Amino acid sequence: MPRRPSSARLRPQPRRAAALAAGLAATAALVAGCGGPTPVAVTAASAPAPACHSLPAPVLPHSAGSLTQITLGTYCLTVGQRVDVFLTAPSSASGDKWGAVASSDQGVLVPTSSGVLTAPLGVTPGLFVGATRGTAVLRSSTSTGMSWQVTVVVR
Repeated sequence: MPRRPSSARLRPQPRRAAALAAGLAATAALVAGCGGPTPVAVTAASAPAPACHSLPAPVLPHSAGSLTQITLGTYCLTVGQRVDVFLTAPSSASGDKWGAVASSDQGVLVPTSSGVLTAPLGVTPGLFVGATRGTAVLRSSTSTGMSWQVTVVVR
């Protein structure tokens, strides 16, 4: 096969340029999503974690932070750290108190015990350790219908 001079390789070839332009236009149309965006499945493992805030200061030693019935929102916790919950009864006269604090995902936030905690009268405690990365909701309610919940993102 005869070798072309180097200047021949650099000269634009009209048919190739037109084919390339048409291919680029078709690709741009596909990328632009003429038929709308292509749905992408999002799994729990690939879903981004919600934005979270630092926990309020801890009450107990060896805790990352403490939550009460007035703390709401989304908080961050590191795997292996503990978060404590102390819900105080709305009114001691009515006898209404908070139910047990429950984690929506015990694989992420595992209930634990301090081994020595005795809660004051009218206070419902809950201690949870971040076991794996993920998001869990802590919930409790009273017999009169009050409810409390906080989201915890374990990183």
